[in-house]
Amino acid sequence: MAFHTILNAFKLFFTNEILDQIVLHRNLYAKRYFDQKIRSRQDSNSIKLDSHCCKPIDRIELESFIGLLIQSGVNRSNYELLYDHLWNISQSCPLYCATVSL
Repeated sequence: MAFHTILNAFKLFFTNEILDQIVLHRNLYAKRYFDQKIRSRQDSNSIKLDSHCCKPIDRIELESFIGLLIQSGVNRSNYELLYDHLWNISQSCPLYCATVSL
């Protein structure tokens, strides 16, 4: 079986259905986690955590993140300090800055 693009090879392992399931369950888990965290803080009379709520992701964001993980493995940059190297345009691959904003 020949692949014409890297994306075709990627889609062999990560179909849209699989990615949609990952997105669905990640978003459910994040909502449950932050709801529980907010409830525990409110029960202890702490400040409400509205600013720390996690926004839902979509399939495009997940694909970008997985691609970034694969690229960091290819570049052997998986142990670099995030803020010092990966998002420093003068020292890193521009792909990191273009994929994930700070």
